[in-house]
Amino acid sequence: MKTAIIFFLLFSSLAAVYAQTAHDPPGQERAVFDTFHKALNDLTSRFGGKPASAGIEADLAQSLENIADYVKFLESAITPAKPGPKEYLESLALDAELLNRLARQESKSAAEKKKLYDDLKEVESDLEIKLSGARGPSDVARVIQVLVRAKKGEQDVGAYEVWYVPRGRASDPSVFKRFDGLTNPSNPPSVNLAPGRYFVWLSKGKPVTERQPLEIRLDGQSPREIDVVVP
Repeated sequence: MKTAIIFFLLFSSLAAVYAQTAHDPPGQERAVFDTFHKALNDLTSRFGGKPASAGIEADLAQSLENIADYVKFLESAITPAKPGPKEYLESLALDAELLNRLARQESKSAAEKKKLYDDLKEVESDLEIKLSGARGPSDVARVIQVLVRAKKGEQDVGAYEVWYVPRGRASDPSVFKRFDGLTNPSNPPSVNLAPGRYFVWLSKGKPVTERQPLEIRLDGQSPREIDVVVP
């Protein structure tokens, strides 16, 4: 009887812990949105109040409000039960990390505030594109296969590496990524990309083309073929 009572108490304790945590989703999804919320709280505490007149302060407040709305929608759509493709979550994580960096930097002078606004607009635009073409929360987290052809005049050329980076992280080589192979006229390299804003370029040991802006939207064709011109 004593053993049974101990077992019952232990089971009840574990059940109570589970009940408290079962609806508190841990994991990577939670970490990404926690980063968004912390950064947004820090930034809105400094720039969230809309002044009466227009200007950079009003622009900052509006951008933060838009970002918060997008994050709220995405958080309702992406959960451990329906996380979506890993490429989509990784892309969101890069936006969250950028926002966190912006929250930590000084932005007191007019020039610093203008730079902050430009960077916030990059996050805002990328998140807006991530929602583009979605018919509802259930189909937000999707990716698009992107194929790249290297073009010299009208001719497809091979043996070039294809690199890409989200536009908001263009100055951070640690997040540069490469397509799955070299350019090949009969079998172009590809990668699955979350909707968003990117730069793409060709390289042979070092870059041989300028960075080409690329926007990926859900309402576009998939797979999507991109031509990058070789000088």
